[in-house]
Amino acid sequence: MKITRLLFSMTGIVLLAAFLVACDDSGSGNVTGSDEDVETSGDVDLDMDTEGDVEEEEAPPVIAFSITADSHCVQVDEGASASETTAAEELRSTLTEILGSEQPFCDADEASQRAKIIVGMGASAEAVEAKPSLEELGEQGYLIRTVPPHLAIAGTPGAGTMYGVHRFLESVAGVRWYAPGVTHIPSLTEIPVPESDAIVKPAFLWRDVSYNWPGADEAFHTHMTENRGDNLPEDEYGLQYAFDRTCHSYFSFISPDEYFDEHPEYFSEIGGKRVRDETQLCLTNPDVLDIVTEKMLARMESMPHVRQHNFSQMDHYNYCECDACRAKNEQYKTSGGTQFWFVNELAKRTSEVYPDKQIGTLAYMYTEEPPQNLDIHPNVAVWLCHMFPSCDSHPVETCPLNAEYKRRAETWSQLTDHLYIWHYITDFTHYYVPFPNFDAIAADLRFYRDIGVEGLYLQGMGHGGGGGEWSLLRPYYAMHLLWNPNLNPQKLRRDFLEGYYGDAAEPLENYIEMLQSKVRDEDIHMHLYTNPAQGYLTDQTMAEADAAFDEAEELVKDDEELLERVKVARMPLTYTRMFPYNGNTIEDGHVKWLSEIADWGEVQEFFDRMEAHDFRTVREQSGDRASMEMLYFLMASDPILHTIENSHLAIEIAPNLGARLLRIIHKDSGECITAWNVKQGLFYPFNGGLDDRVGGIVPFGWVEPGSILEQDDTYFKTKQSTLNGYDLIREVTLDDNEAAFTIRTTVSNPSDSDLLCRYREHIEFDLGTLRSTQVSFTARSGAKVDQGMTEVIDNLREGIHYHDQDVPNGSWTFRGDKGLEVVESFDETNVDYAWIYSFPESLNELESEVAIKAQTLAPGEGVVFERRFEIRPDSRKSLPVSRD
Repeated sequence: MKITRLLFSMTGIVLLAAFLVACDDSGSGNVTGSDEDVETSGDVDLDMDTEGDVEEEEAPPVIAFSITADSHCVQVDEGASASETTAAEELRSTLTEILGSEQPFCDADEASQRAKIIVGMGASAEAVEAKPSLEELGEQGYLIRTVPPHLAIAGTPGAGTMYGVHRFLESVAGVRWYAPGVTHIPSLTEIPVPESDAIVKPAFLWRDVSYNWPGADEAFHTHMTENRGDNLPEDEYGLQYAFDRTCHSYFSFISPDEYFDEHPEYFSEIGGKRVRDETQLCLTNPDVLDIVTEKMLARMESMPHVRQHNFSQMDHYNYCECDACRAKNEQYKTSGGTQFWFVNELAKRTSEVYPDKQIGTLAYMYTEEPPQNLDIHPNVAVWLCHMFPSCDSHPVETCPLNAEYKRRAETWSQLTDHLYIWHYITDFTHYYVPFPNFDAIAADLRFYRDIGVEGLYLQGMGHGGGGGEWSLLRPYYAMHLLWNPNLNPQKLRRDFLEGYYGDAAEPLENYIEMLQSKVRDEDIHMHLYTNPAQGYLTDQTMAEADAAFDEAEELVKDDEELLERVKVARMPLTYTRMFPYNGNTIEDGHVKWLSEIADWGEVQEFFDRMEAHDFRTVREQSGDRASMEMLYFLMASDPILHTIENSHLAIEIAPNLGARLLRIIHKDSGECITAWNVKQGLFYPFNGGLDDRVGGIVPFGWVEPGSILEQDDTYFKTKQSTLNGYDLIREVTLDDNEAAFTIRTTVSNPSDSDLLCRYREHIEFDLGTLRSTQVSFTARSGAKVDQGMTEVIDNLREGIHYHDQDVPNGSWTFRGDKGLEVVESFDETNVDYAWIYSFPESLNELESEVAIKAQTLAPGEGVVFERRFEIRPDSRKSLPVSRD
């Protein structure tokens, strides 16, 4: 899911006994314990049997027997599944390595004195009464039963037995698969086996994390219990779960390229016309349902191993506003009403042919809100996305910023039999920024389990090559908690640090806990697009972080491999210093960064280390070395501000920050009408003021530096070359004697081929308290609009679009409790739509855009958009303010 597009468009681990006690509520059986001391097989006493907040320690387990070099053989019966055979061999070979003596498979010699470790649910398991029913086990469960001197690991043939063997090796034998190529296998003379008689099932049917894990093979992914894939129950590593897409699939069935010319009615009607670009489907059109049904049935027939097929919106807004679609959305009281009605109808039709196949759909962006008065078909699976601005540094269950998401999650859990969660666990605009979300992940997975979530996709950094902050620790931690959310998260994390970083573990753990404590104690909220200036990375925090890593490096300085691992873990500190993480002020004609930017040598070392490890990007989009070096040079020194002014206005322009008009100051009142230092803005410092944007879902022009072409006291002209191929020239002219100015923007095509130009002007207002801000205008239709911000805020990322006859008829006026009003005038004949939004509300800024009609520019051709701004005292200040 290319989620950043949205933002551009809107601005075993324990001793076996303890492990089994902690199993999912669906488990059964019990484990006995006593006060006798038990020597564990692993190097670390993990004791991960609780949620981390239980005061009393569990009693040590009773040891049933020990496995020694000549005590046991591995029994796998004839007819075992491929994954059971694979697991049995792995168990045998791993025990051989642990005990230092070749461990055999059991043979038919009745005189054999060896006890058995039985793998699978064959006759041998049945002989020791260790063969539970498949109904008891579900799809992936297993039973571990001690029948001294024998041990049975009996699970489902498709996957359960394999998982049981892996958890046994982790929990009892102390094996760890920390990372690809980094496996800990202890050397022991005996392996004590606690008494056990328990069925274990995973908390979630489906578990996936998108971290790359460079060098990982199928065996490693299976050890992590990751089970997204095409494997069938009879495959070597057992049953996986295949999906026919998981998102943004409308056009897999009906695409504009194939259908729009002849059937525009199949696509969104926006502002009274059917649109081809950035469109969705008109889901109330009966032909659309017929076509999608036919194609969906064909897909189901061609993919017999797939249980869930996706049908969901494309990754933008523009859902259909035709009368029928609008009525459906009103009926179900959500802008996703048409989609949920449609997938219901689709599931009804397909279930008649394939009763076991599911239709998956997204609750994402405009479809997040659950429908009212609609019974969801039992074959529909809903994927709810934990979207910005939901908080990632505090739990879903308790954080106020997660309250609406929590409500939706709980409602969806009651509406659908198959709730899936798409939960983001990294920072998608800054993969390397310190992102303390470990505590929240643990709490959130317990919450999801408790409300009955069926599957979880924890989306992290999925780019080839890997890299990013804690890109091995975080997925290891998350995947183990996906299997069992009751594991003690601190001990799970500490075990990884000790196993992967050796003697450096303690200062690294202290560093992690320092950041966790900071966001917890100081109530710092972070989201999947948090920038380094969010507020938690103060100079003191960075100094403490450096001290922790200095100590960590010193502790492993004589081990080249461990030292390099620590240096890789330290990369986020350098990355943070590449940005003005303390925000800015304006002083002496410059934007003054309040933090010291990393020097060029540090930056080069950062990128050299990326290349040495084949780490390929630092963000979801445009994160290659060249792009990041360009950004670094833009911020390596304090950007110059150029001021033009008359007796009423001063405009400060920052060529190196997207040539934006950063501050527009009304001299008579001393007020600045633009937001200009919004540290918590998504793309700080490339935000604030007025800029120009060229493009659709992902526009350009607002980041690229501008060169100065001309300037005098009241005039400023810049040129930018946008990354999507346009030349953008902006002229700013102040009126001689009024608090007004004109902006003339020319977008031209310097290439040798045609380019589709979609230009929009963008401004971030700060006119006072957001909820006191208003916009008013006369629409093309003649209707009078006097719009407060309640609806704008409530519409979240979408805000309010004014299309067709709702477009301002040549001007609109913005006013707020600073006592000023801003009138923007333009030639409305070339305007496609106007847009206002404020998201999230906490930023206290109102963003507006005026978009001109899309047009194709021939080589050398350009288009001009001119508008005038007048700033004056609020003409209504003595009148009552209208309320929403």
